[in-house]
Amino acid sequence: MMASNSLSFDAIVDALQGAGSVSDPAEMHGSLCGLACILGANAQSLWMADILTNGGGSAVADEDSAAVVPGREKTAALLSALATVSATALEAGDMSFQPLLPGDDESLEQRTVALAAWCQGFNHGLALAVRIGDADEALKHETVAEIVRDFAELAQLGYVEDEIEGEGEVAWAELVEYVRVSVQLVFEELAGVRQRIAPAVHH
Repeated sequence: MMASNSLSFDAIVDALQGAGSVSDPAEMHGSLCGLACILGANAQSLWMADILTNGGGSAVADEDSAAVVPGREKTAALLSALATVSATALEAGDMSFQPLLPGDDESLEQRTVALAAWCQGFNHGLALAVRIGDADEALKHETVAEIVRDFAELAQLGYVEDEIEGEGEVAWAELVEYVRVSVQLVFEELAGVRQRIAPAVHH
């Protein structure tokens, strides 16, 4: 999914820095996907307002504060494209979704930290969407609740320096695949919740 260099992890890092945002790219993308699982198309505007006006803080900006600061238009366009591509992949249901993470050329330590941040962001975004959409029933789905618990554990991931490199790479690949498939499952599990909430959320 993230094949385009313009939507690569590094490109998003540069764009966020250029806009003065303190958001962690992996955590930010996780938050977007968590929001989208419940809020659907309404997630993008809320997410972008948060990043571009609050620097990626924990509170979602309201509609009146969503104006983009001059000079951030390019970043806004890039984030919009990222959000659209991510939503399209989730809605397609063909397992093409990919979390935004550093490339394989980065160290295993960096990738592990980013994956932990992504999972933390996802759980935060999901919880925020539950509150915004008054959708407590979302977390009562057994599959969703189990994945949320697993992601909470993954958010505590640490890098073991003396781990055998080959084994570490295999474990990394397995974890990324688990996260990728789990997000798709949560999205599909909450289809009914999105249908109920979408008309009620206006941002």
